[in-house]
Amino acid sequence: TTITYSFTNFDGGNASKITNPQSSGINTSANVGQMIKGAGGQPWGGSFLQTAAPIDFSTDKIFTMKVYSPRVGARVLLKVENAMNGGIFFEKEDTSSVANAWEELTFDFSAINTANTYEKIVLIWDLGTVGDGTANFTFLFDDIVLSAGSGGLAQIDLPITFDDVN
Repeated sequence: TTITYSFTNFDGGNASKITNPQSSGINTSANVGQMIKGAGGQPWGGSFLQTAAPIDFSTDKIFTMKVYSPRVGARVLLKVENAMNGGIFFEKEDTSSVANAWEELTFDFSAINTANTYEKIVLIWDLGTVGDGTANFTFLFDDIVLSAGSGGLAQIDLPITFDDVN
């Protein structure tokens, strides 16, 4: 509530902050981001947010983002870029597996070069496809979080018994 980021839209992507029209499931936030990939744009049309300081990848390297897609199979590219040199970047893609429901997508940035600085978060849906501005190219997103990830599962002790309360 105290930080305001402005979307910078490019080449047919149009992102904005809106009241959450799909408040349900894993996302009952009051406000969300909306991306419309418009007609007449480029196949790489999207939007970016510029952070006030470089993103700290020293320990946290897993991005998660809640996404509401109108269709299964919509690809989401999450890219970070250096503010002064767009040639310094790292990107990962994930794909929606449900339609018309919120899901959390994961982007593993473990291989990022931490010697570089990154101040932009770029979002592109269906890279390589020109949007048409319809509901089929309108996506919701929220809660872009950078964390250390789950760290994997802990090894269980054998034997496995269902009589043990633990």
